[in-house]
Amino acid sequence: MHEQLLAKYPDILAFLVCISYAVGLAAGAKATAVINGLLTVVNLLVMVVVIALGFWYADLHNWSEAEGGFLPYGMTGVLAGAATCFYAFVGFDSIATSGEEARSPATSIPLATILSLSAVTLVYILVSAALTLMVPIRNIHPTAAIPEAFGALDLPWAKYAISLGALCGMTTTLVGSLFALPRCMYAMASDGLLFNCFGNVDAKTQVPLLNLAVAGFLSALLALLFDLEKLVEFMSIGTLLAYTIVSASVIILRYRPPHVDPGNAFAPDTPDDDHSSQSSIDTASPTSDVIELALTGRLRPQFRWLEPLLGRCEPGAAASAGVLLFVVFSVAVSLQLKVSWKELVHGTWWALGLYGFLIFCLVACVVVIAAHHQNVRSLDFKVPLVPYIPALSIFCNIELMVHLSLLTWIRFFIWIAIGMLVYFLYGIHHSKEAEDCGTSYSMLMTSAEACKGHWGALQTKSSSSAKSPKEDKAPIIEEEEVPE
Repeated sequence: MHEQLLAKYPDILAFLVCISYAVGLAAGAKATAVINGLLTVVNLLVMVVVIALGFWYADLHNWSEAEGGFLPYGMTGVLAGAATCFYAFVGFDSIATSGEEARSPATSIPLATILSLSAVTLVYILVSAALTLMVPIRNIHPTAAIPEAFGALDLPWAKYAISLGALCGMTTTLVGSLFALPRCMYAMASDGLLFNCFGNVDAKTQVPLLNLAVAGFLSALLALLFDLEKLVEFMSIGTLLAYTIVSASVIILRYRPPHVDPGNAFAPDTPDDDHSSQSSIDTASPTSDVIELALTGRLRPQFRWLEPLLGRCEPGAAASAGVLLFVVFSVAVSLQLKVSWKELVHGTWWALGLYGFLIFCLVACVVVIAAHHQNVRSLDFKVPLVPYIPALSIFCNIELMVHLSLLTWIRFFIWIAIGMLVYFLYGIHHSKEAEDCGTSYSMLMTSAEACKGHWGALQTKSSSSAKSPKEDKAPIIEEEEVPE
């Protein structure tokens, strides 16, 4: 095996551990939750011991300039380390995948996500501070940092206790990942993006067993072939990309109208147009403000000066284009910070000019997005400060991604290519969102010629519950509006 691409030796033990955990998860969600909860409690207790002992034996001299200082590798080292260690936050997304098992997912999932992220962030900060205060940073062992640090302080009992906690922590991480992945596959199969066989759930355990078997085997195969460092970077780049897509989706959905008539997408605002837009909005919720929903995706009055540029855009299209351009300029800014950081620090004119131009473009994209009306439909939980918080998340994720190694990016593109093949060869033709091309959000499906095929998986069915199934399949455009 090539040492740079694969592990020097196959890790058979890791392969067997993944398979055995996958078999254990087949017992069901309740049994998994109990075991995972117990292991999490043990892990948290060990972390409390680490924090307490670490600050007891702390030496502030370890943060002095003589020992390397508080930031021995500068901000560049911080970003590179954060990009690699981002996998430490990967577990919270499994909360969102367990909506089927939650009693009130609309409120409990956001609350659990916020609380878990806050607790984990606080614990990581305290553990890192305790570790770097116990021993100088140059003496930290890269593969077993905390146990070796306590071993250097002649505390062998703490060393073994921490090793036990580390095993519990790795177990909860593996269980959480194997718990979430089959349910993601089930959700994708339910939407038609994966094969129908992945949409089956065992009647007794309520677990998608085939999904669990496939996910467990693929995870075990990766653990067998790749070493820990490559797996960590591989997971970090995938997680960062996924969170970037989620942040972009939050912005797009917030500015996308509930229903858009493609036939009138580029028509100017008229009373009749407003009336037709209101008639296509789902008003089943008593708290819905029909007028505000009809304005979703349109320019705010204070930004009418953008009307010549954006006035003829489909409602929500300008915001979506702004998100796309924001991603492009975020990549450009991140690459410049990585490549020409020294020139920026020394005040080189071309670096400052280029950096200023890119920052201006980023701000302009956010202004264009914020210039439109948002969807004001009442929900149990909504992300606050949209588009600012999601835009900041997109930029930070991209900034971390550019600090990963080249081989990680090569593996990432291979992974993406496989996923795109599955989507374009199967998913796009079987997507449940593509069954009715009469109410497409995709420009690929707005013409009669495009509706002949299955291309474009961004359609939704009519939300009017009063219509019969036959009427529901009729086009939204009135007969007198159809061109001869």
